[in-house]
Amino acid sequence: MSDESIELDFDGTAISISLAGDVDFTSLAKHLTHLIEREFSISITWDEGVEPTEKAIVAKQVVEEIIESFNQVIEEQFEGDAEEEAEEDYDEDDIPF
Repeated sequence: MSDESIELDFDGTAISISLAGDVDFTSLAKHLTHLIEREFSISITWDEGVEPTEKAIVAKQVVEEIIESFNQVIEEQFEGDAEEEAEEDYDEDDIPF
């Protein structure tokens, strides 16, 4: 993270969010929609280079909220699917007694 941009790396896919003018999170949102298919959550760590500006701090908080919301969707959508699949696999006729 620098005064000019926030750089994110998703397993080799780099996303840069410019802090100049209005901050646009579209590239992050688009990338996350592609990651939904992988069905796993994301953890984020920050590499603080310089003392961030107030705008950078706010943008960082927004990125964290976006990632948190993404992880909630993954958890709700795919953990619910796993429970449904487990229930479908269960058959009362399989009980040995």
